[in-house]
Formats: sequence, structure tokens, C-alpha cells
Amino acid sequence: MDLIVPGDGQLIWQISFLFSVLFLGFWAYALFDALGAEFRAAHSKLMWVVTIILAPVIGTFLYLAMARSQRKERRRFKPTFSKSPNSN
Repeated sequence: MDLIVPGDGQLIWQISFLFSVLFLGFWAYALFDALGAEFRAAHSKLMWVVTIILAPVIGTFLYLAMARSQRKERRRFKPTFSKSPNSN
């Protein structure tokens, strides 16, 4: 009785292809996000891009986990509505 059906390893190839596509998506997102972001320090952008390209597995996930704290705060429009006695 065969508990494991011998095959040509197609399932392993499908799973590895799925993980490769997912990683490529994370890598592309991290790279384009690093290129478009503004950082507090001038050299931080170059450091992150080089790290993501030269050490893709570690660099991608380090960037996604750590880079938010190094970015500049983006200016967002925050309207404040207050009644002043002179406004009509």
C-alpha cells in the first residue's frame, strides 16, 4: 500500500513558483517604495536601495519592517474649522 503517491514533483514546483512570485512582488514594492520615499537622512535612500538590490531576501523584509521610522513625515492637509467672531 502506497501512502505517498510517487510523482514528478509538480506540487513542489508549483509551491516554489508561488513563493517566487510573492517574493518578487514584495521585492518590487520595496524597491519602488524606497526610490519614491523621502528620508530624514540624505544617504538613507541610497543605503536602502543598495541593500534591497544586493541582499534581496534580507534587504526587502528589513526595509518593509524598519524604513517607516526613518521616513520624513508627509505633509497632509489637515483643515481646522474654528468660528472666529469676525467671520461672516
